[in-house]
Amino acid sequence: MPHKFDVTNAGILDSPERIQFLNPDSILDKVRPGREIVLADLGCGTGYFTIPASRRVKKVFAIDIQKGMLDILGEKIKKQKLTNIEAILSEEASIPLPGNSVDVLLMVNVFHEFEDRGSILKEGKRILSVNGRLVIVDWKKMEMELGPPVEERLTAEEVISICKNNGFEVREQSDAGLYNYLLIFGKAGIKKKLEEMPADRYFHGKRKQYSDIDDLIRKTVEDRRKRRMQQTGR
Repeated sequence: MPHKFDVTNAGILDSPERIQFLNPDSILDKVRPGREIVLADLGCGTGYFTIPASRRVKKVFAIDIQKGMLDILGEKIKKQKLTNIEAILSEEASIPLPGNSVDVLLMVNVFHEFEDRGSILKEGKRILSVNGRLVIVDWKKMEMELGPPVEERLTAEEVISICKNNGFEVREQSDAGLYNYLLIFGKAGIKKKLEEMPADRYFHGKRKQYSDIDDLIRKTVEDRRKRRMQQTGR
């Protein structure tokens, strides 16, 4: 059974040395979240990524299974007067958020801890928007003084395989510092489905397909002219 990070060691998460090998801003630069993005930080801990992300996005759901972690984060939120972070206590195999409510689901150094990875990925698919991204940062599988035992770690290839088997496609892969890798996933098949959708989608409530944008413009002008004639009698 993978071990969980103990809240009694929470001080390690905010140590000044940590930024030397796991820099939140550098990693968020690679994720490129926009100002209108809603981000969920699953396994947020004391907010090491939550707080930097809150300065870049519209809203952050900070989610953790340990109340002690959220209590520490809550004190930081009050002290820094942050208004766009919502701390949520959860259970491991479920994420207490509505469907399609999140644009980025961030998991930093927690994926290797999950016992039921299939269930958590199913939940991830449920809460992510159509073009939402799953971002996993985790420990490289190599011997080092930091982090969990090497036998509890997963290689990037193992994570990619697990996510692929649960409906995700890897979009980007890179390093997240000396000891970690970064993987960005999208929902499998979404890109293809979007490309197959007609450009205009719906017009006045009726589904129609047009050969190109010029047809859509001409149809729009024609419909407006007909409505004006009906209204004015001319």
